[in-house]
Amino acid sequence: MLNLNLQKSIYLLLLEGLLLIAIGCQRKPVAGGSNTAEYPDQEGWNSTVSSSRNGVVNATIHYGHMQQFKKKKVVEFEQGVQVDFFNEKGLHTSKLTADSGRLNEATNDIEAFGNVTVISDTGITLTTERLRWDNNIEKIVSNDFVTIVTAEQDTFYGQGFESDQNLQNWRIISFSGKASRGLPLNYNLERKKRSSDSAAFQPVRFDSTENRK
Repeated sequence: MLNLNLQKSIYLLLLEGLLLIAIGCQRKPVAGGSNTAEYPDQEGWNSTVSSSRNGVVNATIHYGHMQQFKKKKVVEFEQGVQVDFFNEKGLHTSKLTADSGRLNEATNDIEAFGNVTVISDTGITLTTERLRWDNNIEKIVSNDFVTIVTAEQDTFYGQGFESDQNLQNWRIISFSGKASRGLPLNYNLERKKRSSDSAAFQPVRFDSTENRK
């Protein structure tokens, strides 16, 4: 029979092995482009990171769970994301909420996915399923279906979107909606000739600045 000290040693080794397996199972790999599982370099929970342009903070990101991948210069956010945007003077301009998001640390671009809502401090609300903050041009852009409700309760729908972070100067394409005054707003596709003389359908673009008094 094994003596008592040897039994204790074997027991401790088994316990240590089980703990290592348990820790390894809790650290979830992220699927990459190869067959090798990719693990984050850093993880965090319920905290905040900042994005800046020319040394000035223009966005703060609050998240439930964060995974940073230094080699790809990407930070993934899960379990709820909230992004607060600020102008060049440091004043708050709008707030974004989504199910998940991604920060490109090389460009400081921010992407948001799932139940995305942006509310400007001027009272405009945008909803969509996917949105991106392009830090280079300082604009919010999307190729998905969007809904915009203005401060006057005018509602617009469209596929494709571009706006400043204040949601004051925005563009949508192939849109329709109804103004709070009851004015129907329906814009269809128009047929245009390209320089090559080939016919093509191109969507009508709506510019919010063109409809201001």
